[in-house]
This record gives sequence, structure tokens and C-alpha cells, in this order.
Amino acid sequence: MTGLPPRLTPRRLVALRDAAVRASGSIHPMLVSEADVHALEVLGLAGFLDGCGHLLGAPDPGAEHRGHPHLLRLTAAGRDAVHAAGGPLRAPRRDGRPLPPLASDPQS
Repeated sequence: MTGLPPRLTPRRLVALRDAAVRASGSIHPMLVSEADVHALEVLGLAGFLDGCGHLLGAPDPGAEHRGHPHLLRLTAAGRDAVHAAGGPLRAPRRDGRPLPPLASDPQS
């Protein structure tokens, strides 16, 4: 018996829509759990990408991406899902206050 495939839950969609607000497409760690990260990767909606779009673990024969930080970011499919859901939307914390900015994207 295999487990159920992951799905795009409302909570995961909030994290994707919030990431789309940022130029980097970085997903805020306060919005996702480890299970959410795994599900978004399996669904192809997010991945650990560097600023060039290189996926962590993908071939890098010239080692040009080795020193680049790979952060959890939206993929093209993730951006499509955000568009289908109504577009980017900044997410508040559970207490209603704004999320703190990400160090990797200080203008967010």
C-alpha cells in the first residue's frame, strides 16, 4: 500500500502566492513545514534553486553553481499555479502582523 500523493493545500497555496510577491520567488520559511516543502517539491511547484535557476542536485559539470545559495523558490509550474489562483498575494503571520523580510530578499 502506498501513501496518498501530496496535494496543493490552501496553506501551501498561501506560501506560493506569498513567494510570488518577491522578485526572487523565495518561499518564506514561516509559512511552510518540512512536509509542505517535500510536497511542493514532489508536485514540482517549488525547488531548491539558485539565482540562475539551477536546481540543487542537478548536473553541474562546470561547477559554476557550486558556490551559489540554493533556496526554496517557485518553479515555473509554481508561478503558473499562483496565476491560476488569482496571482501574488502577501501573506500575514498567524497573528496578523507582516512576516519579517527574508535576508536573501531584503526588499520584500
